[in-house]
This record gives sequence, C-alpha cells and structure tokens, in this order.
Amino acid sequence: MARITKDRKLRMRYAVLGDGQTEQHYLDHLKTIKGYGYSVKPSLFNRITIAEAEEIIEELLSGGCNKIIYLTDYDTVISDGKKHLFCKLEKKYKASEKVIICESMPSIEFWFLLHFQYTTREFRNADEAEKALKKYIPDYEKEQRSFLSKQEWVKLLCSENKMDSAIKHAEKLLKIKEQGEVGTHFPFTRVQDAINEFENLKNGGKNRKKFK
Repeated sequence: MARITKDRKLRMRYAVLGDGQTEQHYLDHLKTIKGYGYSVKPSLFNRITIAEAEEIIEELLSGGCNKIIYLTDYDTVISDGKKHLFCKLEKKYKASEKVIICESMPSIEFWFLLHFQYTTREFRNADEAEKALKKYIPDYEKEQRSFLSKQEWVKLLCSENKMDSAIKHAEKLLKIKEQGEVGTHFPFTRVQDAINEFENLKNGGKNRKKFK
C-alpha cells in the first residue's frame, strides 16, 4: 500500500477512505454530483485492513486533517474473525469529533439497496446484497472499474429523493438493531452519518444532525 507522505497529509483537510474501488468510485461520483468538498485518494481505497485503516487515520490526524470518514463492509469483519479488532477501533475513536466510522452489514451494496426499498432481510455476504441490488441496477458489478467508473449509477441513486429514502430506511434499521435480539447478519448501515457530514461541510457547518 502506498504510504501517505508528510506533504500529502498537510493538503488533506477532509479525507475519506474505504475498502476498495466500489467505495472510491461511489464517493468520487458523489462528490461531483452533490458538490461535496472531501478528498478522494486512490491509495486510501486499496483493500485496507483494520490495522492499516487505523494507521492511515493516525497519519491523517497527525497531518492536521479536520475530518476523516471510513467506510467499510462488516461482512468481512465477521468472516475474517476481526470483530474484536473492529470494536477496538470503534471504541478508540468513539469520542472523536474528527473520525467517523461507517460500517455496512453486509456491505455498502446494502446502503445502495436502501435507496430503492426498505428491508430487514439478512444477507450473509456482499454477493447476496449485490444480487438484490441488481433488481434495480441490472448492470451493477462490485469492484469492476468498467462499470463503477461510469457516473450514471450514482446519478440514479441521487435521483427522485432516493437518498432521503435511504437515510430514513437506515435510521429505522438502526433503531431496531439498538433494541437487540437481532440475528448475526441483521442488515444495517451507518453511511448516512457520512452523508450528513458531507452536507455539513457543504453548508458551512449548518447541518449538525448525526443519525443514530
């Protein structure tokens, strides 16, 4: 993985990082479509591990970064037996105003799916969520640059108040999750926290709500 040099750190005041190309292209297109002001660096989306994510976050913080958003798929956290490491990472930055961790169960494809429907169906992995998403975006291919590099699929997600619907659906699911007694693969996402922060940055700090 490419390291973040000191000079690069000093130029990144608002950074996003994630698991791979899907997050990279989604955030890059979203930035253009919505006029958001964060930085998208390919080296921060190079299949990073939890340990590497922590290292990058610390480097960005030491370089003066004001806000860091980390998007990650939670199904791999479970399948790789890294839940204890993820919980440790979450706990470390829980009180931080500068770091927001946005996991999705099973993957970011579930966040995309919520733009079209509300569901409590449990998906065992990203492939199952992707299959459900294809009902609405037939050509969708996770980690396939030939598809992801096209802006149209993110334009669709942003059309006709679909993002507002996704946020409402995500909030509803988190409330159910917080009540307990849900399965290991109960679907949820915190990407709405990232969207709120992007809007906050765009509006000059006027949008202070954080979704729970």
